[in-house]
Amino acid sequence: MFRIPEVKLLIIETDDLFRKHIAERLRLESCKVFEACEEAEAMKVFQRKDLDVVLLGLKGFKKKGLSLLKTIRELRPTTEVILMIPPEDFTLSLEGMKLGAFDDLLIPFDLETLLKRIEAACQKRRDPKPVKNSAAASGGTPREDPKRHGPSRSEEKN
Repeated sequence: MFRIPEVKLLIIETDDLFRKHIAERLRLESCKVFEACEEAEAMKVFQRKDLDVVLLGLKGFKKKGLSLLKTIRELRPTTEVILMIPPEDFTLSLEGMKLGAFDDLLIPFDLETLLKRIEAACQKRRDPKPVKNSAAASGGTPREDPKRHGPSRSEEKN
């Protein structure tokens, strides 16, 4: 059962039948769904609506979809993007994650999996606190911060 009410999401997908099927199923889960089959249409919706999640199908867009992802992340960094990846384009998934996608789903996927990913994306958007490093929380060594150079002031004193 979907636990986040009134989720506003945009489905960007060139395959009309696939997009409409997903939209219909999500509406049954009380989601507010907007649809777009091309980039210009998607950007119009995106600029007018404050969306929680974007489902971005890369099958018809290919690399152009990654450009769209980058634009979405620049314009609305708090809107989470979930990529829908066809098996033959799996390498686009890696590029998309590097550009800031929240998650990806390999097509075909089941509705329950999609709902869980949407729910997780909404929770991240509504409560953006960083997740504690599990190694540090369990007494292990925290991962190095690659942006940090040299020891911190507290480490220098030791």
